[in-house]
Amino acid sequence: MSPSASHVDTTSAMAEDVRAVFAYGTLRGDFSEKGDFWGVIAKTGAAWVPASVPGFKLYQEDCATYPFALQTESSEDVLHGTLLMWSQTSARRAIQRCDQIEGFDPESPHDGLYRRAMVDVPVSVDGLMKMVKEKDLLKDILGKSSDPSKDGDSASVTVRAFVYHQPMDGREKEVKHFPGGDWLSK
Repeated sequence: MSPSASHVDTTSAMAEDVRAVFAYGTLRGDFSEKGDFWGVIAKTGAAWVPASVPGFKLYQEDCATYPFALQTESSEDVLHGTLLMWSQTSARRAIQRCDQIEGFDPESPHDGLYRRAMVDVPVSVDGLMKMVKEKDLLKDILGKSSDPSKDGDSASVTVRAFVYHQPMDGREKEVKHFPGGDWLSK
């Protein structure tokens, strides 16, 4: 499946309906054998699947222990990570915890450490079936996503998610670029 996603304005009313976060650093579901570094998955009951999102480059400041994504809008720039998903009842609280970790305040979206964009993330139905064990959550994800489409031999669905990113702000000489877009393959 080739990654493709559309970027959507995060300030719209549709942001209230988002129940997923695309994670590429310490929030990734495959960060360690126990899941993400922060314990968000275990504490919130998230399900996760591997995924990719185009339109972002991946960097890490020399002095930091975590990466940041730079939004480019180019389909040639692809981030690799995991899509964290929650049920309707737990999503709001879980996303608030992710906002807190990432230093994002929805009331002042340009003032924190990270900004937040809304993206449509393609994921394979087979991948969802293997990774999402809770049947009600699986039905919820499949029912909430766009219509399944065929991509090669496997059906895929699109899940709307938030992705956290930062502006470069003149740090080009102080950062390491991950051209493959995968922080864990460093």
